[in-house]
Amino acid sequence: MLTDEELDRMLRESDPVRDTTLVSPDAPAGIQILARARQRTRRRRTRRLVAVPCVAAALLGATAATYGWVAGDGKGHALESTMVDCHLSATHDLVMNFDVKTESPLDACRREWQPTFGAPAPTRLAACVDSSPQGSIQVYPGGPEQCRKHRSDPYVGPTPEQLQLAHFRAALADRFPGRTCIPYPEMRSVIAQLLPKYRLTSWTTRHVQTESRVPEGACAEISYYDEPGRTIYLMDHDPADPIAWQ
Repeated sequence: MLTDEELDRMLRESDPVRDTTLVSPDAPAGIQILARARQRTRRRRTRRLVAVPCVAAALLGATAATYGWVAGDGKGHALESTMVDCHLSATHDLVMNFDVKTESPLDACRREWQPTFGAPAPTRLAACVDSSPQGSIQVYPGGPEQCRKHRSDPYVGPTPEQLQLAHFRAALADRFPGRTCIPYPEMRSVIAQLLPKYRLTSWTTRHVQTESRVPEGACAEISYYDEPGRTIYLMDHDPADPIAWQ
């Protein structure tokens, strides 16, 4: 059996980007990249997935079998409740926002399956929480066995806090009907008023550009909600575009 050191070395040697210096997710550049990526997920899309090298995939599978995994909070709840990833196959999927207070991940995927993939949704779909650091909701054709197949746990629904967050998000959008430019002070003021109402007093706001010392623009929008960190990220908004409320 491989030692931990040998396994680690083999994984690194099979990594095609091991010689590349990656941006830290906590660095200013990393935060901005994440914000832009999250912003783009508001528009539904299909995407091509990059194949993992065979050696790395085999080793990761062996590691999962040996050590197991932790999916979401370990109790069937996602760490990110605002998005769902609907999988047609291993190479085509749909990432989109959905509202946990009005529909389930299965209903959300069924609603968009035909328009996106050009085929009726399968009779059986399984909602799972994956074992990524994001603890995302993934929907696969098939039954509950698909969750374990993908190193995931069956999704059991939102937590009470996630339901409160969903109501907060709706209330925030309702405060600015038709607005395309909301100054940062006004956005922060309304957020501060609404958080206690929805029992989200431990949540804070953060400007994604603050650490890089780029001044805030004239208009703000929600970039994304960091649920584990209980942080609402704000970023600049172009007043020529409508605000895409999450």
